[in-house]
This record gives sequence, structure tokens and C-alpha cells, in this order.
Amino acid sequence: MRSVSTERFLLALATVLLAPVASAQPAAELVDGIVSVVGKEVVLLSDLRSREQQIRQQGAPVTMDATCEELESLLFEKLLIDQARLDSVEVDDGQVQAELDRRIRYFMMQLGSQEKLEEFYGKSIEEIKADFHDQVKEQLLVQQMQQQVVGGVRATPRQVEGFYKDIPADSLPFINAQVEIAQIVRTPRVDPAEDRRVRQRIEEFRTSVVNGDKDFCTLAILYSEDPGSAKDCGELGLVPLGAMVSEFDAVAMSLKEGETSQVFKTTYGYHFMQLVERRGEQYNARHILLKPQVGSEDLAKARRYVDSLATLIRAGTLEFSSAANEYSDDEESRSNGGVLIEPNSNSPLWAIGELDQQTFLVVDKLAVQQVSEPVVLTAEDGTKSFRILRVLQRTEPHKANLKDDYQLLLEAAENKLKSDAMDGWVKEKLITTYIKVDPAYTGCPFLSDWSVSVDR
Repeated sequence: MRSVSTERFLLALATVLLAPVASAQPAAELVDGIVSVVGKEVVLLSDLRSREQQIRQQGAPVTMDATCEELESLLFEKLLIDQARLDSVEVDDGQVQAELDRRIRYFMMQLGSQEKLEEFYGKSIEEIKADFHDQVKEQLLVQQMQQQVVGGVRATPRQVEGFYKDIPADSLPFINAQVEIAQIVRTPRVDPAEDRRVRQRIEEFRTSVVNGDKDFCTLAILYSEDPGSAKDCGELGLVPLGAMVSEFDAVAMSLKEGETSQVFKTTYGYHFMQLVERRGEQYNARHILLKPQVGSEDLAKARRYVDSLATLIRAGTLEFSSAANEYSDDEESRSNGGVLIEPNSNSPLWAIGELDQQTFLVVDKLAVQQVSEPVVLTAEDGTKSFRILRVLQRTEPHKANLKDDYQLLLEAAENKLKSDAMDGWVKEKLITTYIKVDPAYTGCPFLSDWSVSVDR
């Protein structure tokens, strides 16, 4: 039996809370009905129309084949839910609320504020949560049931080898050139005198605001170095916890509405803020930011620092990974010995085309194990650091093989085993579960035989 179309189903899960509620057809225009029955679960016509609407929003045509594919995703989902309830698999409301909060925070970060999210949906946050509560609960139930079926599936080395040998030679995937890279980063240290100067100035600003001598809005517009909020009197709008750095969140949550904080420091510089309002895990604050400036000598010191490390590494008196662990200022890579992890695959191997230009221009000229000269690293906010890079390994373009691509083949083999396990589970449950599909859809080219128990 061919593989159940779980990918379309997972895509549908991922789009929940993406399509605005307002885009759904008004109830008065849609005569709802039951498209199919799976055990004690039903697929409504409105469920299917909602999936079709998601296809349209992605710019694709809604063909009969596409409708059939979405219907099978819904049938698969309902089969999992029906079996989960038979097996007493439960999701508590705390899990549902946590997932709703996580998604709400994500979309507030994408849209910029709570107000913009509420405007996008035309509803309050609490109304949005209420609308999607049952849907999210079912999604979590489905995930738990899938985990029960395939969570323990693991591929042995022999199975990986067998999987590889079963792939026809002309079907082996082509792997682009890849590199594994490590780095050591040094952020320039601000001169203490410059740090004291900026700290003193922002303390004076705060005192003038607290004493009523100066207006917060005016100071923010004239002097704040946060370009995103300065023009709005320093006001951020409602932001969720986690959208700002932790020190900023902590200060905001410690204030009462209208209260002015003490001066505090983050990685961006020195701030003080006034809390405008707080709504649960969201808050609105206005702040002023002043940044100590890095001078040319500070940059030169950072360059000399990584250059001295490079000299020791080349001489063999210092290991690159040890130096990264102890001296690098990059929090993400230092614990890995400086190794950069590709975020999509969670692998240390990067396709050459995936490297940013700053990294590519250096790495492209390095031999394996060669340590680069110090190079400037410019962050998104324009701040500059110095780093040294080393290419740990480099692979040429090639067809997948067990020696060079074992991890990739392991993942593919396990996915195949999981797909087979899920197919077997579905085939077994279809025989014992009451299924009824509307005759209008019985001609669909389903991947599983949903007609097995139509008349049971």
C-alpha cells in the first residue's frame, strides 16, 4: 500500500492561525453537511472548504485531485482522533493553553503587536483563543496518537544499509558541495570612559523625566538610539514576553503602570523605561536607549585578540575547539567548539549556497583545517566584531553514499520505517472502524482504501 499522505495533513496543521478568520465564508452562505464519518468523528463540508481556502491562499488552484487529497488528510486526522479517544489518550487544558499562547506570541512577533494581530483577525486575543481552542486540542491529540504509533521507530545500521542498497543507482540524491565550519568571535570591548559617559548621560535624562523637568516623548524623539521606537516617543506598542531580550522583559514585568524604571543595561546599551500597560503576558512600554560607541582602537584590540588566538592555533599550542569554548563571544557556537549549526537541518554541514556572503567569501578561499585571518563580522544592527574561521571538512558534489552521508540516509530510512508503520496501523484500523464517505467523493484516488468498511 502506498504511503498515507501525512505531509499535507501536517501542512494543514501548520497553517492554523495563519489564515484570518474573516476570510472564512459566512455561515449564511455555506450550507454545511457531513462529508464523511470515521468512527464517532465526522468530517464536515465546512472543514473541507476551509482546507480548500488554504490552498487558494497559497496561490494554487483547487482541483478535484487537490480536494481529494485534503479530504484524505481530514479522514486520516479523524481516524487518529477516534482511536486516541478509544485508547484514552488525553490532552489536558494546560497543554492546549500553552500551545495557544505560544502561537499567539509567534504571530504577535510577526505582525508587530497585539493590536495588529487583533486587527488582522477582527477579534480580541481571548476570542481568537476561544475560536481555535478545540482545533488546537485536536491537533495535539493527533500528534500524541502519531507519537504512540511511530515514536519508538528507529533504524539499525543494517536497515540503513538495506535502505541505501534498495535505492536505484539513477535515483540516488545528488548532494551539493558542503562545508563544516567553526568560528571564534571577539566583540569589541567598549572603553570604560565611554561606558561611564553614556551611563551618566542616560541617568541625567531619567532624573529630568522623574523630576518633571523634561518630557519623556521629547527626549526619546531627540536622543533615543532605538530607530524602531524613537519616532513614537519611545513607545513599543503591546509586545509579548520573549519578543525582547530577557533583561528588558524582566524590568517591564517588575513595573507598575506609569512607573519609571532605574537605568539598566542590555546587550544593546543603556535604557530606562516607563510601563504604559500590561495585559497578561503582553506589555506596552516606552523606553530610551543610548549606546556606548565602539571606537577604532576598540575594534583594533578585538582584531589583535583573535589574531593572537589564530597564531597559537596555527602553531599547535592551542586547540581551536578549546579556544572557542573559552574565548568566543558567540553564545550559539561556543558550546559546540565554535562549530556553526545549519538551522534547518540541525546539522554542522552547510551547502555552499546556504552560506551568507560574509562567510562564503572567507570560506571559499580556505583549505580544510586552515585558519583564516581575522575578518570583520557585521551583525544585522550594524555592530561589528572580529572573527577567525576554520573549515573542518569539505565535501565535493556527489551522489549520496553511506560513507559521507550516513546521517542523511539514517533519517530517510527512519522516515520510511515510520511511514510503513503508519500505513500498517491505518490499514488495520480501517478494517475495524466504521467509515462512510459521501458518494460524491468515492471516486477520489485515495492513497488508503477508505471504502473497506463503508457498509460495516
